[in-house]
Amino acid sequence: MIIHIALFKWKNTVRKDEIDKALKDVAKLKTKIPGIIDIKYGKNFSKHSKGLTHAVVVTAKNRNALQAYREHPDHIIVAEKINKMEENGIGVDFES
Repeated sequence: MIIHIALFKWKNTVRKDEIDKALKDVAKLKTKIPGIIDIKYGKNFSKHSKGLTHAVVVTAKNRNALQAYREHPDHIIVAEKINKMEENGIGVDFES
């Protein structure tokens, strides 16, 4: 199983409703891409956040499923939107 974690710090000009919509759009990909087991997202409340306010966690069956997620046309659309909204971000992938 593969775990993909994306952490986000948004630009000051980004509204809460824009963040919510973008993260909901990511979560909808769960039903569109074979091999994606689950997608969760939420607001970070850790005191060690370093300004990273939101996270997305994708669980995939294998690396091929994660690659299919990244290459899916709907993911590309939402990823481009998020790239314009974020000031900084971190991605982590690992096998579990």
